[in-house]
This record gives sequence, structure tokens and C-alpha cells, in this order.
Amino acid sequence: MKNQTIFQRLFFGYLMILLAVAALGLYASLSLDHLNKITRSINAVDGEIVRAADRLRDSVLSQRGFEKKYIISKDEDFYLQFIKTEEYIEKDLVLVKKLIVNQETATLVAEIEVLQKQYLSSVTQGAKMIKAGEEKLGEEVQDREKKFSEQITFKLGEIINLTKDEIDGKIETSGKIGDQAVKVVGGITVAAIIMAILIAFFNARTINRPIRILRHGIQEMAEGTFEKHLQIPSPPEIKEVANAFNRMSDRLKEIDEMKADFVSHVSHELRTPLAIIREAVSLLSIDDTATGLGEKQHKLLNIVRDECERLIDSVNKILDLSRMEAGMWDYCMEKVSLVPLIQQSTLKLTPILQKKDIRLELDSDHNNLPLVAVDSEKIAQVMNSLLENALKFTPDGGRILVKSVFEGEESSESESPAAKGHGVITVSVSDSGCGIPEESQIEIFDKYKMLHGKGTGLGLYIARHIVDAHGGNIWVESIQGKGSTFSFTIPVS
Repeated sequence: MKNQTIFQRLFFGYLMILLAVAALGLYASLSLDHLNKITRSINAVDGEIVRAADRLRDSVLSQRGFEKKYIISKDEDFYLQFIKTEEYIEKDLVLVKKLIVNQETATLVAEIEVLQKQYLSSVTQGAKMIKAGEEKLGEEVQDREKKFSEQITFKLGEIINLTKDEIDGKIETSGKIGDQAVKVVGGITVAAIIMAILIAFFNARTINRPIRILRHGIQEMAEGTFEKHLQIPSPPEIKEVANAFNRMSDRLKEIDEMKADFVSHVSHELRTPLAIIREAVSLLSIDDTATGLGEKQHKLLNIVRDECERLIDSVNKILDLSRMEAGMWDYCMEKVSLVPLIQQSTLKLTPILQKKDIRLELDSDHNNLPLVAVDSEKIAQVMNSLLENALKFTPDGGRILVKSVFEGEESSESESPAAKGHGVITVSVSDSGCGIPEESQIEIFDKYKMLHGKGTGLGLYIARHIVDAHGGNIWVESIQGKGSTFSFTIPVS
């Protein structure tokens, strides 16, 4: 079944449904044909026998009446009517014999024929005696003819009753066939519906499940994960797509590793010359009186120094990214307070804050923050990244708020803040900048996603990995035109 193509699965599934429907139609047609035959038999055979038997009984009674009238009146016309009625009787007897379907009716008809012949012979003999001049037939002859007539009508009544019983039996059979047909057709219909649902479910599942796995694999690839190979028990068509996907994943992984190696190598090669340039520019800026540099040259040196710092920072981030993705980033955890880390990170920005006339506010309850196990250098890198972003997008004369809050179990009065139980410390950096569009807030922590085209797009990506490694979360809340708030948590245990 696994090697069947999608076309084969659909074809055989629909074929089974069509066969069930065909079986249903065939059975219904046969049942209706059987009922139709029974109906025709009742109407064309049994009904005709009853009608012929009724005519025969009427004819026999009429014939007996003509005989009596002839005996009494000796009128030759009554005898002729008697003979003519015999023709009708013979005709109906022939018809009944043709329609006979059971032996019992055939026996009765044969007995009626014998009795009718005896009756006719007796009447004929009586008519000769009357024509010979006898005044009156004997009572013995009349009684015998009467018995013949009564026996004939009685046997005709039996034929009618037998035929009616036959009709009742056929009607009962028709009812049973109809009931059985209803049950069988209903059963086949229900079975066909259940089979159609199961086939549709099976086909949909065998097609939808591999596609869902393939879609999940594509989403992981879009997020930069190329290690996972897809092993999908699926139809050959989808399996071919999965194999092509695996080959593409291997190739992309190879290209991504080549790119990472190239970027890491280039970044490493750039780091040393940039550091030398920065030191040289710093020396020239400090010793500008000795070199005779003017104010204009001094400004240019400051610009070169700032750009060197920016390039070195970008190179460091790329190198950090390479080590992080290679699994070579080590974390040195120690119990520390976050307050000094936050203060140190904000202190570095003091010259720039004063230059841009940006007000920086710290909202932190020093005594209420417990110690946490963190890598101080890495958490400081997260703070620097968030503060640099806030500073980058806050206009001159704006405001930046850094806030740290502990949320967790209450401590007893005897406990110090450092001895607190489980909970989290939430650190947030708010700016009064232009804000971030809502559709960009989810992907802003992805690799190479830059805010309004500024920066390398690695700072927040690295910050997210650092916070994740500490067991915390990082997110952003922003309203366009009113600023943004970046927050991260560090668990306390």
C-alpha cells in the first residue's frame, strides 16, 4: 500500500465505492424485477383464473336454468341456448387449463371436465326422450343432473379459493421481498457511506500527513535549521518531493557552513587591522598638538575613530554569531546582582546621552532584587544591545527608562533579598522613539533583521540566544510614534 501512487489510491478507492453502488443498483433492480414478475403473475394468471372461474360458474348456473326451462316448456329455443352456453363453458375451461400453475387446480379442472361431459350427456339423453314424446323426465335423471351441476359449481368455487390463496401467498412473498430489499439496500447504502468516509479519510490522511511534515520541515529550513532529514512514509510522488527536499537541505546546509566559515574568516582578518587603526587614530587625536593637526583634522580623526569602533563592534557580533552557531560559546555562571551590571551598561552611554540631550532614568529597587546565576559578560552584552537600540532610535531631547523588577515568592522578614525563592527578574528598556510596526515585532529577533535599515541585524538575535540560554524570555512591546519597550527575564532559583 505504501508504494501505491496517489492516482492509484484515489482510483482504487473510488472504484470500490462505485462497485458498492453498482451492487446496490443491481440488487435493487433484481428485487424490483422479481416484484414486477409477481405482480404480472397475479394480474395476468391468477386474476384471470378467478375471472374465468366466475364466468364458468355463472355459465353453469345459466345452463342449468336453460335446462329446467326446456324440461318444463319443451321449447326448442331453450335447448339451443343450453347448447350455446356449452360453447362458452368449453372456451373458459380451455383458458383455465392454459393458466393452471399447480397440480391441485389441474386436478379440479380435469374433474370439472368429466362432470361437465357427464352432465351434457345426461341432458342430451333427456332431450331425446322429450323429443321422443315422453311427457316428463324421471326424478332420478333430474336429481343426477342437479348433482352434476352442484358438483361443478362447488369445484369451481374451490378453484377460486385456491387461486385467491395463491394470490395471498404471492402478496405475502412480495411483502417479504420488499422488506428484505429495504433492509439490504439500507445496509449496502450505510456500508457504502461508511466505506466512502473511511476511504476518503485514509486517502486524505496519507496525503495530508506527509504534506504537513514536509511543510514543517520547510518552516524549519526557513528558520535556518538544515540538519533534520525527512523520513516520510508516503506515496511515491510525495516521497520524491521529500528526497528532493533532503538533498536541498544538505546543499543549503553546506552553503550555509561555507558562508559562516567565510564570514568568520573575513571578520577575524578584519579585527586586527581595525584595532590597529583605532589605536593609531586615538594616539593621533591625543597628540594633536605634537603633530600640528588643526581643528578640522581633529574632527576627521574623531569620525574615523567612531567608525572604527562601529566596525569593530559589527565584527565582534559576527564573530560571536559564528561561535554561537558552532556551539563554541561557553557560559560562566556565577551568583551576582544585576544592579551593578545595569548601572555599568548605562554609565558607558553617559557621553552620548549628554551630547544628544537624552534623559536616562533608572527605576530599580536595589534592596529587593535577589542574586541570580548568570554569565555577567553575556548579560551585559544583552543590556548593551538593548540600550544601543534605544539610544539609536530616541530623538534628541528624548527619554530612556531602564526598569528592573522581581516577581516571585514572598520572603519572610528574616530572609535577605539574596535568599529569595523561585521567581523572575524582569529588566525592561523603554525609549521614546518612532516605534516598531506590529507586523515586524515578531521577526525583529531573527537573524539579520534590521530596524529601519540601521545596524547589522545581529544584536537582538544574539541577545535572544543569550537570554534563552539563561532560561528566560525576551520580547518587545511597541506603539508606532510612541516608542518601544524591550524586556527580558532572568529566572531566580
